[in-house]
Amino acid sequence: MRRKRATQSHRRFAAAAATVALATLTLTGIATEPAPAHVRITTDINFADDVRPILRRYCMPCHNPKGSAPDYIDLTTYGNDAKPGARAWAVAIEEELLTGSMPPWTADARYDHFRNSRRMSQQEIDIVVAWVQGGGPQGPRRNLPPPPEFTREEWVLGVPDLVIEPTAETVVASGQHAALGRERLAVELEEDTWVTGYEFRPQHPGVVYRMAAWVHEPEDAPPELLEVEVQVPYDPFRDEDEPEPTRMRTGRPGPHFLGQWLRGDDPVLLPDGAGKRLRRGSTIELVVEYRRRPNDDSRTEIRDRSGLGLFLAQTEDEVELWVEGQQAGGQLTLKGRRAARPQTASLTITERARLIGLHPHVGDLIATMEVQIHFPDGRTQTVLYVPEYDPEFPASYLFEEAVHAPPGTRVELIGSFDVGKAKNPIVQPFALHVDYELDDHLVLPEIFVPRNEPQSRGGMLAAGLGGTDLPVGGEGGATPGFALNPADPNAAAHMDHNPLHGGQFFMAANNYHHLEGALPQPGEFRLYVYDDFKQPVDPRNFGGDVVFEAWNEETESWDETRYPMAPLIGSQYLVSEIPEELPSEFFAHVWLAGEQQRYDFYFEETTVEPPAGASRGGGVIRAGPHSHERPPMTIPEDRNAIMALMANKRDRVRTQIENGEWLTLYVPAFDARDLAEVLLDRLVGLSARQRGQVRQAIGRVMQSAAELDRSGDLADRARAQRAFERFDSGVRELEDLLGP
Repeated sequence: MRRKRATQSHRRFAAAAATVALATLTLTGIATEPAPAHVRITTDINFADDVRPILRRYCMPCHNPKGSAPDYIDLTTYGNDAKPGARAWAVAIEEELLTGSMPPWTADARYDHFRNSRRMSQQEIDIVVAWVQGGGPQGPRRNLPPPPEFTREEWVLGVPDLVIEPTAETVVASGQHAALGRERLAVELEEDTWVTGYEFRPQHPGVVYRMAAWVHEPEDAPPELLEVEVQVPYDPFRDEDEPEPTRMRTGRPGPHFLGQWLRGDDPVLLPDGAGKRLRRGSTIELVVEYRRRPNDDSRTEIRDRSGLGLFLAQTEDEVELWVEGQQAGGQLTLKGRRAARPQTASLTITERARLIGLHPHVGDLIATMEVQIHFPDGRTQTVLYVPEYDPEFPASYLFEEAVHAPPGTRVELIGSFDVGKAKNPIVQPFALHVDYELDDHLVLPEIFVPRNEPQSRGGMLAAGLGGTDLPVGGEGGATPGFALNPADPNAAAHMDHNPLHGGQFFMAANNYHHLEGALPQPGEFRLYVYDDFKQPVDPRNFGGDVVFEAWNEETESWDETRYPMAPLIGSQYLVSEIPEELPSEFFAHVWLAGEQQRYDFYFEETTVEPPAGASRGGGVIRAGPHSHERPPMTIPEDRNAIMALMANKRDRVRTQIENGEWLTLYVPAFDARDLAEVLLDRLVGLSARQRGQVRQAIGRVMQSAAELDRSGDLADRARAQRAFERFDSGVRELEDLLGP
């Protein structure tokens, strides 16, 4: 049954291909049979508005002119008489969906909790089937062009930071059905870094079957030691002054599995804040397996040079979760009676971790596959089950939510093989690569961001807000015996107490740290921390509370209300949500160098960040994090006008990503977020189901707007593009539900 599945699928498409070819010959006058009559349209579901978005997500990644599916099955267009498209394949598409043959995803639905799942929802299947059975209408022509990602020779996630390509082509000769390319390639790096995502780029997807990459440590280099914070159980009696325990953690011996690509796979971005280590001097082993499809013309020679793109952390503090992996199994020799029994391979996690991905590599003869997790407390959980493995469509499995794995957790791969009556030993790959992130977070270094230009070297500024220029040396009010080195570009910076973000500035009691409190908008307090040369310090090394005091007449004492401060990922400040009141008077308790210190703030109005490059006291202000202030926007009353303005903001987000306008990416994103939120009050005339769909789309727009803001702070094009896809899908769904 299992082996017939792929064959029957190919036969159905082959039969449909013959029908399409016959229709084309008829229309061109070569055949003598009359052309079939037009199909009657009985549905308002059309290709452009309803079906195309579904095919774009599930089908077009393979079924495009340059995809891994046969090139004559192009579903990126509706099609016409000269070039068949999705309409010509409509009946075959319906049958594939109803039989479950397409999209190719054979994981059991009971355990399908993977973010890269290709399983269509029942609602999506119903839409496509209704379109086919209703005559397959075309819809508005404006939505018919093929999506740009299938027509341009570009990386899906944008240009990678590092491109790895073989030095020579691999040749799949005429008459040759399979081949293997393998090469270790040097990596040009100036310093150690982290891989935050990867994109395999097969040159000939129809012939490339699998790509995989391993990282090999620099030769003769000792294992790397990195400091991590030990995650300890919460103890209410623990002394708050006690520092967090840390340990030195040694990296696992290599080679390290980086990732793999299989037909239909998308590029992979690791979870936010997570990365795989890539040391300077490492090499990457790239393995490419080639297989011709069953119906391919094997007489043609294929010359291939498939590559790999890596997305790297842009700053030292971008990665706080160390992602590693282990492999269970390897190769398996099947012989005798044992060949018919289930085979197993396992690995054990020795420290607190969270499983984020499963990457099986198994042979063609495997019939069923299962992955179980055995926890130290005796529980067993199945996280993957493939009842009918199809070697034409292998897959990796990326967890939608990481699976917590305490020390001693065992991950087991179980497989049954279909070896028939073979008498000779059969060798099959039988391996499982497991990616996991450590629970113990990396201890991040303090980040020193270089200035574009040095500060003035001629003098220093007196302590206090808006200080006064003083001459160098002990005269004119300067501290006796204190002299600055005129050759030191940071000499003036130490005593520069002018706020960089328009806030209120303090020197800490330790005479080293400097703090600036800002109120960019009511209800949002930010605390920036600098070193003694006024360079930003990673805010994750600090913490504290904002405290509001109120006099209690009954107790004749001051009541305190505390609002915690926490670092915002990708920013250079601590942030606290406080009451939206002005004037606002409060103090901040800040932990600095193991001591809690108090700083009093009073704001009569919100603070305004000076423009980048504005001169202050002879210095140059470095362009820093944005303040989230936006030009005023008038929100229309009419729902259609709101949607038109939201579409304009969406187009602006796309343009800014293309142009790399990162620091202001939040402006159109948050404008669209505000417009979407307003729509919650304008749902009159919609059914309960439609109102639910609108709320879901609004939630998607609002969440992805925040993701766009974070990716803009990091200047991370790959994550910005991924966030924009969610953002754009939310706006488009609102257009479909609320448009004219």
